[in-house]
Amino acid sequence: MRIIKFRNGNPVDKVNIEIFCAPNCNRCGRAVELVQDIISELNNSSIHWQKLNVVEEVDYAVSLGIRATPAIVINGQLEFTASPDKKMLKKKIEELL
Repeated sequence: MRIIKFRNGNPVDKVNIEIFCAPNCNRCGRAVELVQDIISELNNSSIHWQKLNVVEEVDYAVSLGIRATPAIVINGQLEFTASPDKKMLKKKIEELL
């Protein structure tokens, strides 16, 4: 089951981060580490994250517009189509808390 929170008119009680990765993708591993580091720094239980295999979730990935990995989806919206720098990603997450 996918958790998708909408912002328009509905409160967002959690920040849901999905990291789409491909097998043997080195950049994907760095994206996962980046998300884990930021979550650890923020120390906020309202942040939920999961790593998804783009091959296994291809239909869902296509529906989001994902064409390359890593891709980071936040609250059901494709936000980053490559590994962002830490400052950009942290700012985006903080905006949603």
